[in-house]
Amino acid sequence: MFRRSIKTMRRTAARSLGLGLLVACHGILDVQQPTRVPESALNDPALASVLVQGAVADFECAAANYTAATGLLTDELIDATGWIAITMWDQRRILPDNGNLGTGDCTSLGYGIYTPLQTARFQAEDVAKRIQAFSDAQVPNKTSLLATAAAYEGYALTLLAEGMCVLTVDGGPAMTPSEGLAKAEERFTSAITQAQAANNTAILNMARVGRARVRLDRGADPLPDAQAVPQGFVMNATYSAATQRRWNVVAVDMHTNLYLTVDPRFRNLTVGGVPDTRVPTRDASRNGHDGITRLWLQNKYLKNTDPIPLATWREAQLIIAEVSGGQTAVDAINRLRSAAGLPAFQSTDPAAIQAQVYEERRRELYLDGHRLGDMLRLKLPFDTGVTPKGVPYGNTTCLPLPDAERLNNPNANG
Repeated sequence: MFRRSIKTMRRTAARSLGLGLLVACHGILDVQQPTRVPESALNDPALASVLVQGAVADFECAAANYTAATGLLTDELIDATGWIAITMWDQRRILPDNGNLGTGDCTSLGYGIYTPLQTARFQAEDVAKRIQAFSDAQVPNKTSLLATAAAYEGYALTLLAEGMCVLTVDGGPAMTPSEGLAKAEERFTSAITQAQAANNTAILNMARVGRARVRLDRGADPLPDAQAVPQGFVMNATYSAATQRRWNVVAVDMHTNLYLTVDPRFRNLTVGGVPDTRVPTRDASRNGHDGITRLWLQNKYLKNTDPIPLATWREAQLIIAEVSGGQTAVDAINRLRSAAGLPAFQSTDPAAIQAQVYEERRRELYLDGHRLGDMLRLKLPFDTGVTPKGVPYGNTTCLPLPDAERLNNPNANG
């Protein structure tokens, strides 16, 4: 299905190269499709950095949509609008024929997920193949660019594998989440090797966090990677006011559109009697877009330009705490609390320590795109009964493979 996304790559390149291509024309009538770039033009070594930047931007757009949609699907957000495209996420009624899940793009009302993530994955993979064909002389930063493409491909695969019931890659057969995570781990391993060779420490640590994350998901040993991440490290998904597809949609749909409200389980959280600075919320003293749902705002993302953390030292510490337990976990929790200016945690009870690790993950990683994966991995219960608006919940937990994929990919049905 997603080999056709080369069209998206052409549009991405066109945004950067359009003016340069036009100067070679004699008149406006000489340009039949000024927003399109021939595929052959993408095989220009001079475009290597631009193509990687385009793949990164595709992922960042997909990641913002994933964060908003899965925040509604889990216990982070509540729908405060009447738009059914958004309400269905909160009601956990995401079926294979859901258009937002299957074919919605990054600017669709209701959060396109599958197509944007698959586009980002394919773009990163395709760009890497093109750059591999260039010589080192043609692209002096070739190894660093390859590391970047591999790392972002790994993250696209990670979100697909953590959130989907099954997934496919490049028209292949249906894969289990475990198989998808294994493929993500391969991409992170490649990124680590290339980033070390290129001395690109930012991508190196990003890939270390990513590989630790998927190894935790798979039940493998994540400690060597997590322990190697330096204190304070953060790699953000970045956003911009330039175009809608570059907006932080979590901020826009809460603070501007008033479509989202913070779930009560994340309101007014405290630690030792003081406000938890990691989950800043406030009562907006009004109702949301639907006129009936009380509007509570998260102050983590205020503007359409605010970044969303993608890979952090904080996550690495939480992985160390979860795997190690005991005093090592307590120490990791307290490093995080100290960084946030919060009171220390003390316990010697293994069960209490484990429970606190999970609670720290819930708070530290609020609206960072982790909650659905955590709930599925840890087998945490999803809401049942009726929504705050009195509508019965559906049974969506992991996301089904969209009909759009099955119809376009006969191998997915084997």
